[in-house]
Amino acid sequence: MHKSVAAAAIAVMALGATTSASAEIEERVLHAAYVYPPGTIWHDTTERFAEAVTERTGGKVTFQIAHSGMTGSWEQLIEGLQIGTNDIVLESIGTLDRYDPLPGVEAFPYLVRDLDHFNAIYYGDVGAAFMDEVSERTGFRIVGAGYRGARKLSANRAVESVDDLAGLRLRVPPLRMYRQTWEYLGASPTPMPATEIYTGLQQGIIDGQENPLEFIDSMNVYEVQSHIMNTDHVIGAMTYIFDQARFDSYEPELQEILIEEGNAAMRWGSERMLEMENEYIRTFEEAGVTIISPDLEPFRERVAPMAAEFPELAEWVERFQSVE
Repeated sequence: MHKSVAAAAIAVMALGATTSASAEIEERVLHAAYVYPPGTIWHDTTERFAEAVTERTGGKVTFQIAHSGMTGSWEQLIEGLQIGTNDIVLESIGTLDRYDPLPGVEAFPYLVRDLDHFNAIYYGDVGAAFMDEVSERTGFRIVGAGYRGARKLSANRAVESVDDLAGLRLRVPPLRMYRQTWEYLGASPTPMPATEIYTGLQQGIIDGQENPLEFIDSMNVYEVQSHIMNTDHVIGAMTYIFDQARFDSYEPELQEILIEEGNAAMRWGSERMLEMENEYIRTFEEAGVTIISPDLEPFRERVAPMAAEFPELAEWVERFQSVE
């Protein structure tokens, strides 16, 4: 068969499969919400997700996106899943530890080694079992895992050793795992919404914060910080969060599409993040920020006893660490 004819035949078959699947799907608008602004990788990732779902459902399922926290903080957005004002929230897996301790393992310090280890965990058998367990315990379905990059410490002073953290007023997410990590490291963690970080640093309410490079760039944190430290204490996972009961109410065909395209979008986001990390560093250095790479072994030693604080996570910490 001629190549162009074969290609056309494949296209027709694919269209037929899409049409057949979409015929079973009701028309609906999915409301997606997150705190990240346009121009960020995660906003772009969600637009790709939306476009793919709309295409595969023959236009029957469309997205209405509320970005930049325009409808609330991430805590409020997740609560919106439960009351039906949101259908999808883009956030890190660890944000669900308000509902059960298990999702907090995502933020366990020095648990994920690198991107290869990240992908092996979240896109393997352990990750699938973990996501099912999170759903059972919290009532939320998580779809996909996007590499956010390692979390870095930024501050208005140099931190060249773990001892330099003493007394540092550090903004942390309002999650137990992050707070205790930095208490063990010797800082003075202060829970604060992400939207208040820039002002808090600008006004001297806090001395520093910790987040991936992409966040430091998109939220312009580098404009009000003099140093960034490669502490790499957490390699976290972004995800799409659904209310499980509402997700189960969708047609099986739509559930399959949401899972497949959510995974594909997050993998694309991971690749983009990896490509952009050096660009972020260049931006920060050009702005006069000093980059420091401290010896991380003392950091790991300082947080090692933390495992005893989270016995309910011991099994999953071991399962994550055992992934090759």
